Amino acid sequence: IHAAREGGWDRVVAVFQPHRYSRTASLWRDFADAFTDADLLVLTDVCAAGEAPRPGVSGRLLVRAVLDAHPAASVVYLPHRADVVDVVPRLTRAGDVVLTLGAGDLTTVPDEWLGADAEVGSG
Repeated sequence: IHAAREGGWDRVVAVFQPHRYSRTASLWRDFADAFTDADLLVLTDVCAAGEAPRPGVSGRLLVRAVLDAHPAASVVYLPHRADVVDVVPRLTRAGDVVLTLGAGDLTTVPDEWLGADAEVGSG
């Protein structure tokens, strides 16, 4: 995120998908300062990666950690992938860079955004 901040973009939008319930349960507090270089942070729900869900463990824990440490941070919680696909483009504007960070199904979201742009541009 820091490298993107240095890239001359108007805004840095970070979209982060936590990976595994066990890691999220153990490390959620450690994410409090991880996104300070982002102008807008979008957090999703946890990518299970084969683990069973754990009660009380979700992306909301990271929202809480970030906002407790940085109450003025611009944070959006979009738990479902489909919401990320639909909503993030409406939150961005020309001059933004969007970083998708995570090891789960979030990795293919930019392909969908680019595919949608190609379809719109070809018509």
